[in-house]
Amino acid sequence: MNDRALRILEQYEMEITGTRRGRGSWYLDTPGGFRILSDYSGSENRACFQNRVMEKLRGSGYENVDLILPNKEGCLVSRDWEGNGYVVKEWYAGRECDTSNEGEILCAVRNLACLHRRMRLDEESISDIGGRTRFSARRPAEELASWNAQLRKIRSFVRSRPRRTVFEQNFLDTYETYYAQACKAEEELLTLTDHLTALEKESTNAICHGDYSHHHILICGREVATTNFDSCRFDFQVNDLYYFMRKILEKQEWNVRLGQRMLESYTQIRTLSATERRLLRVKMLYPEKFRKLAGSYYVGSKAWISRQYMEKLEKTNRQERARQDFIKIL
Repeated sequence: MNDRALRILEQYEMEITGTRRGRGSWYLDTPGGFRILSDYSGSENRACFQNRVMEKLRGSGYENVDLILPNKEGCLVSRDWEGNGYVVKEWYAGRECDTSNEGEILCAVRNLACLHRRMRLDEESISDIGGRTRFSARRPAEELASWNAQLRKIRSFVRSRPRRTVFEQNFLDTYETYYAQACKAEEELLTLTDHLTALEKESTNAICHGDYSHHHILICGREVATTNFDSCRFDFQVNDLYYFMRKILEKQEWNVRLGQRMLESYTQIRTLSATERRLLRVKMLYPEKFRKLAGSYYVGSKAWISRQYMEKLEKTNRQERARQDFIKIL
């Protein structure tokens, strides 16, 4: 264990019987159970909000969440000599959800639906966690408008290049197809304005995980633990479902049957409203993979463009027909 980690752990009343290195973290064995030390970019207030949500989940019967533990001073966030933040959390002996295992994928979807039901709070619970502070940056229509403006900016930049790479030429060749989808998604979202306003009012008591992916779902024997609530906030819960489904379906070549089963597994536990279904469809319609690839290229080095950009673009193009087939069922 390095000096930085040791200095941080000195701030805790905790007997450590074993350690091992993890991905950007340290796993700790203690007499009180498994723990994890990891960096934390949020504020103390943010950590307090997060912990109150965890406590509400535990109070509702969902025990397996990564509660942040206080240090000797009673603070949830500990600082090193450079001011960097760290937290120690309760942790679980398990492995990440296997994205090639359909049974585990559907288990993770059901787990999400159960979480969402428990994260719809009553007025007393909302008051307990500090009120309805919204952590979402912008509304969906504003977000898509910003993304589309970014795509136009990147296209103009690529067009201005005197000598284009193979990736840049292929980007321009496929741009119109994906940009048309982006515009269609933005137009459809605008037709939902009144419905989304109503949904927002209905969602003022609903918290979403904010980063629900296979990395944060631990399979612990017959139980499931959900971790990393750093981005939890009051927001449309269907955003969690969209994010998880998109990430899984990208890995599964947009398998339509699997997508249907994921949607069915979720709605068997938590019903989606008509507006949530339409919002899910619009989000799936948006060419998110293409946008992210374009953005990554734009902020990266232009002197040497990695072959990975071309490989990712080719994969996105290869999956496009299957993605459109899945969108049709929504």
